[in-house]
Amino acid sequence: MHEGHRQRMYEKLTSGSGLYDHEILEMFLFNAFPRINTNPIAHDLLNDFGSLAGVFDADVDSLMTVKGVGRSVALYIKCNAEIMRRINPVNAGVAVLKTYDDFKKFATVRMRGRTEEILELYCIEKNGKVKRIFSFTNTDTSKVEVSTDKISEILAKEKPHGVLVAHNHLSGNSNPSANDDRFTSELQLMCSFNNVALYDHCIYASDTNVYSYFAAGRIDEIRKEFSYKGLVDERLKMRAEEREDKK
Repeated sequence: MHEGHRQRMYEKLTSGSGLYDHEILEMFLFNAFPRINTNPIAHDLLNDFGSLAGVFDADVDSLMTVKGVGRSVALYIKCNAEIMRRINPVNAGVAVLKTYDDFKKFATVRMRGRTEEILELYCIEKNGKVKRIFSFTNTDTSKVEVSTDKISEILAKEKPHGVLVAHNHLSGNSNPSANDDRFTSELQLMCSFNNVALYDHCIYASDTNVYSYFAAGRIDEIRKEFSYKGLVDERLKMRAEEREDKK
């Protein structure tokens, strides 16, 4: 069964027919996985790292977090990445998000056509390059919830310079709910604890209906209200006032 599928893929490559990124990656993984279907692994790699360039730019430990990718496969990918780097040192195709418009376009492509609510966390390097993508969904198609423990674990492990968050509303209304406000505030607090910048949280309802906490001017407010230093300073001030009242 797999041999017939692989032969058809090779014929498609030989004929010069257009191949999707996941098909190219699927074929690349044939040698690493001689006897199993590589299609799901290719999709998972692209979902986690955003693009082919993102996959080949990832480090070994990050690659190994993808289901089915062990150390030998991660090293196989990394070795080929080094070959490509030496042939062409320019990392064309790596997603770089430096402006609100960059993020909006990227999130729109990622969210378009989804039939269930999904939330994605994008770990960003200092130069704006997308380092890692984490996607969350559940069996409830009308909402998605992510535990604060999971977010803290990601921030501590990945150590990004900043993060961007996007999720969709299937209702067609992109206005943030009370739960969206709460999540954004909690995320900002976790980012503050880990010395990570929260750049934006976008809510996608359609290509022409996207809400941005940054564009709405709310990210700066949330940063000021929910920061580790701010909360400590506020608590110390309260204690000082309590001591004064007791005098």
